[in-house]
Amino acid sequence: MVESWKGQKLLSRAEFHVGAHVSKFLRLQMLPTQGLASEKTNRFALVFGTLDGGIGCIAPVDELTFCRLQSLQRKLVDAVPHVCGLNPRSFRHFESNGKAHRPGQDNIIDIELLSHYEMLSLEEQLEIAQQIGTTRSQILSNFSDFSLGTSFL
Repeated sequence: MVESWKGQKLLSRAEFHVGAHVSKFLRLQMLPTQGLASEKTNRFALVFGTLDGGIGCIAPVDELTFCRLQSLQRKLVDAVPHVCGLNPRSFRHFESNGKAHRPGQDNIIDIELLSHYEMLSLEEQLEIAQQIGTTRSQILSNFSDFSLGTSFL
């Protein structure tokens, strides 16, 4: 097992395709959210820049939120028409050039894909929330918590 040197070293948890070459990572402290326990206030996110001028963020979420949003993400892959017919799961798939590769896009929540949830009609939102065993308000609360936690951007 690889050691993290008491949290000083980042550990690889997933490999996924960003869409461009990442040129710089910056670690920033996330703002605490009211829904999390006080011991989780020391959380960090990675903000990255790409060679083509894009900016992205990788941020942690608690396990319950992850499971809920991952279920929603899987549902939206089938429920939402995709730009140019491109499948987001295929887009995020990491191509390893013969190297051993770790779990990929299943360990990552794609907030860009999840943002399509709010564009659906109210009836579709309620139906999808019911299908994954949660409520629309809980999903929107998770989106709000994520936005608040990463509001340093």
